[in-house]
Amino acid sequence: MFKKSLLTFFMVFNLYLIGDEGMWEPYQMESLKKELRASGYKKNVSNVSNLFEHPMSAIVSLGGCSAAFVSDEGLIATNYHCIERSYLQFNSSPESDLFKTGFVARKRTEEKRSAPGSRVYVTLESTNITSQVLEGLSDTSTATNRAKIIEDNKKELIEKCETSDEFECRVRSFYSGETYKLEKVLKIKDVRLVYAPPSYVGEYGGEIDNWMYPRHTGDFALLRAYTSEDGSSKEFDKSNVPYKSESFLKISAKGVDDGDFVMVVGYPGRTNRLLTYNEIKWDLEVGFRESVNFLKKGIELIEKNTDLSDGSALKYRGLKSGYENYYKKISGQIDGAKNFKLLQTEKNNWEDFIDFVETRATENDRSYLYELLELIDEDHKKSLARTYYGNSVLISQAQRIYRNAVEKEKIDSERKPGYQKRDQERITNRIKTLDYSFDPRVDKAMFIDRLKAYASFDVSTRRPVYSKLLRIDESEDIMIQKVDEIYSTEYQTAGDFLKMLNLSLKELDKSDDPLILFAKEVFDESLEFEKEFEEMGAKRQLLKSKFISLLKEYYKSLDKQMYADANGTLRVTYGNVAGVSLKDGLTYEPFTRLEGISQKHTGVSPFNASDKLLNLVDNKDYGRYLYKPINSVPVNFLSTLDITNGNSGSATINSKFELVGLAFDGMLETIIADYKHIPEARTISVDSRYLLWTLEKLEKADNILEELTIVN
Repeated sequence: MFKKSLLTFFMVFNLYLIGDEGMWEPYQMESLKKELRASGYKKNVSNVSNLFEHPMSAIVSLGGCSAAFVSDEGLIATNYHCIERSYLQFNSSPESDLFKTGFVARKRTEEKRSAPGSRVYVTLESTNITSQVLEGLSDTSTATNRAKIIEDNKKELIEKCETSDEFECRVRSFYSGETYKLEKVLKIKDVRLVYAPPSYVGEYGGEIDNWMYPRHTGDFALLRAYTSEDGSSKEFDKSNVPYKSESFLKISAKGVDDGDFVMVVGYPGRTNRLLTYNEIKWDLEVGFRESVNFLKKGIELIEKNTDLSDGSALKYRGLKSGYENYYKKISGQIDGAKNFKLLQTEKNNWEDFIDFVETRATENDRSYLYELLELIDEDHKKSLARTYYGNSVLISQAQRIYRNAVEKEKIDSERKPGYQKRDQERITNRIKTLDYSFDPRVDKAMFIDRLKAYASFDVSTRRPVYSKLLRIDESEDIMIQKVDEIYSTEYQTAGDFLKMLNLSLKELDKSDDPLILFAKEVFDESLEFEKEFEEMGAKRQLLKSKFISLLKEYYKSLDKQMYADANGTLRVTYGNVAGVSLKDGLTYEPFTRLEGISQKHTGVSPFNASDKLLNLVDNKDYGRYLYKPINSVPVNFLSTLDITNGNSGSATINSKFELVGLAFDGMLETIIADYKHIPEARTISVDSRYLLWTLEKLEKADNILEELTIVN
């Protein structure tokens, strides 16, 4: 029998699903009819269970954020913060800062190009391919063979799926490798900026208000997808025409009321609700703390080493914003875990599961579980050092280019994923982004600091060749001298790296450039560690899949349905507009008002609304967007929707499938919901009425308003 001493290591999960919990795959919606009806959904469930039905067919991914078509001319609505780097930062300069001014294309010829590699992805197919991915495997397969077979099977499936350059196919893992699906997407390559509000609207409140409520942020932006005249996807070309989307969302000028049914359809990135106990315990007690330290130091380094006058501050604006976002989020998760007594609460829930394991599980099941827990503990010993390894963009680019040259010596089918012919465009575009996001001086300063931290870890957790070459066990001065030597390379810009990319392996091997020499010298070691990591991953996949299968059986015994952790695939979540009380005597109302902008205004960023905006508010120029219950225009609203990172930009829709908002944030107090659903958790959406009000009253963007289908 399974020993009670092992109980503290077991899986922590929610035993009882609540109506609003879950990031459901579309096919699962048919089994949730009862819950949907109880929340106020009245339409046919097939509408939200079929990828090719409206409104599902209007939902797209930006590759990290979600979005939706809002016209049949390829117009796309998403969050402001989703377009900062690839659209605003890319098109800005110290002389023309689109963050300050905002941007409105009054006609289509004024729309601005996106950064290289910016894409819109339209999901076309999602097919279960578990048996094909695991074909040729057995439980006794070695980790090495298991990793190789899975990789080869994936490559073959992708190759058959990608019938043209327009399509991108991805093998997605669900339930930690218990299930695999093949996702086929249309890859739209020409995407242009149509509208972004000035920062005093788009990120009003900045990091002070981030993850907070009450909120008054106009976190919305508009893009447009273009294709060639024959409908095929190709890079930017003046002859390209707007993409003809099969469906699009109408935008509600009426918005929502307190208690109304709402739904979000989007591409959530990652949740951690199906972790083993030793995983979640390590995250809460060790991982979170170390991540906070890493991010805080990164923010300090960027602030110290960048300047507005030389453009470096603009280049690192997006990275700094990302660091700040995650720093605050993880800090909130630390507090949330304590406030909601996460570990203790979950520890009190697992006894029923253990009883099930002891009475129903086989000896093999128990053996697999114990082996998994040992594997996880072993990996934790090395994970912190990995955080600080390789934090040089300059060196990473050189290593990637050298690896690419090595792989190009092989036939395409034998190349490593990431370096095949299908990947060359992505490699090139990644290099091009350096033009607006990289400064070698700043990069070196950050790398030296991270290297000092890396040197503090036990030798057994570090890479010996890498450490030796960088002299990190010698004096700090000698280490810095070695870094200075590497950074004296002739390869300093995106153009330089594109030249390096065109060199053959023979030419790279002949080079005496210090950067290329370093990339060459650490190559073999990098391969060894990559192999070790892949073998551990393959072993973990087998063990986790066994555990998940057991967990599914347990849920089945309770007549409960499981949903997979978020993994960047299309998901549906539903709920209702609702305020919340998180502290005694303090209740958050479901809507915030225009007047809240004026109340927060200080004239100093991030609370520096323009005179024009303030005058509109003071004059109560609400237009048709007045919401009588609050006697104002709603800016943001709360709902019980269950979302996470990646849901940013997701269309918040009503029971008529009209866009009533764009989801953009959660509340700091309940952000630990990534690990365990918290009934009090709320999603913050920007209200469609504020979006329309801004376009009409503040921007007078009549051309955009005329294109939208606005309904009351």
